[in-house]
Amino acid sequence: MKEHLKTAILLAFICAIAAGSLGYFYQLTNPIIIQQQVNAKMAIRKELLSQAIEFKDVNVKDKEISLGLKDGKTVGGVVTLSAKGYGSLIDMVIGVDSNGKVTGVRILSHSETPGLGERATKESYLSQFIGKDLENLDKTSLITGATISSKAIRNGIKEGVGLILEATKE
Repeated sequence: MKEHLKTAILLAFICAIAAGSLGYFYQLTNPIIIQQQVNAKMAIRKELLSQAIEFKDVNVKDKEISLGLKDGKTVGGVVTLSAKGYGSLIDMVIGVDSNGKVTGVRILSHSETPGLGERATKESYLSQFIGKDLENLDKTSLITGATISSKAIRNGIKEGVGLILEATKE
């Protein structure tokens, strides 16, 4: 019985040291991680809306939209949203200029089927949306065998364009 108690106390001590170490290193690294996330978000914004010098965040229909500004004028916007694909949600960032034309699309994460469904998330497919406005997005092609994924991305882009156009009118 005494031996079990010694073992339990030793394990409790080891667990306390491990938990304390995890907490300490979390506190130490969390600000760095947050800064890296902010930097990555800003880099994507600048990539999708390169003509913007600064960004102002606004909310439209519970979505945060970053309006790109240059010399005090809105030159477009960037929005992050999710669309229901075949495997799960497809998280994407869409950039739109002040004329309502798509300036770029970046897929942040997805769980689409490797092979066919995943092709809809590649730059070679996404590049067809650049320069298209809301009226011409339906004229983009879908990938045979991955129509659910393709439509999800197209519908997400359409939603993003609509949200950004609404935000730029305000």
